[in-house]
Amino acid sequence: MDVSGTTLVGEIAAKVPASLEVFERYGVDFCCNGGRPLVEALSGTGISVGDILVEIERAAQAEVTEDHRYLDWTRESPATLADHIVETHHDFLDRHLPRVGHDLSKVVSVHGQHHPELFELGRVYGQLQSELQEHLHKEEQQVFPLLRNLGPDESPSPELLGLLEQLETEHDGAGSALHAIRGITSNFQTPADACFTYSTLFRELRELEADVHRHVHLENNILIPGLRARVRESAAI
Repeated sequence: MDVSGTTLVGEIAAKVPASLEVFERYGVDFCCNGGRPLVEALSGTGISVGDILVEIERAAQAEVTEDHRYLDWTRESPATLADHIVETHHDFLDRHLPRVGHDLSKVVSVHGQHHPELFELGRVYGQLQSELQEHLHKEEQQVFPLLRNLGPDESPSPELLGLLEQLETEHDGAGSALHAIRGITSNFQTPADACFTYSTLFRELRELEADVHRHVHLENNILIPGLRARVRESAAI
């Protein structure tokens, strides 16, 4: 794939899976704001387009093709992608969300007096946890069953298209919450008086952010555009 400063970040992420780790390393939003050109996404970061393209090229050359993180999901069916999202990202969140909530409660109770920002962290995280759990339920009970019933070239129904729009709105909400969490935690930098649980909490929050970013990327940049392309192709016939 030929990539330049005008290439959309989401398109790069979809076509060059190894670019995800490069984007994550530099804090480039490739999921919720993947519709921006690369040069715009890098504005204000101090990173040049040329430098990041070199890193993406190196990452692509070094990628481990048998690792599912680097599969070209644009070549897979919507049903296969849905199964991967459930088995990988839903499973992670089902285990991770309650654990983070538990650790966060402990840290707030012990350190909240000296770190009042933890109360705001608890509020934002509690809302994020609730919304993500509802999001997973909607995908598993409503969206993905419709996907699995789609024929190879069948256009999605109005019901499914409406649900996909809801998912995108929910993705924006999750992205905003994660951005707020990164701000509250000063990019997950633990204070000098942090205990082991405090440090563990910030590591878990960073892992949560990375997983949600990849989850949203697969849906915003691959799954949903692919289904909408079927609608356009059907209308053109």
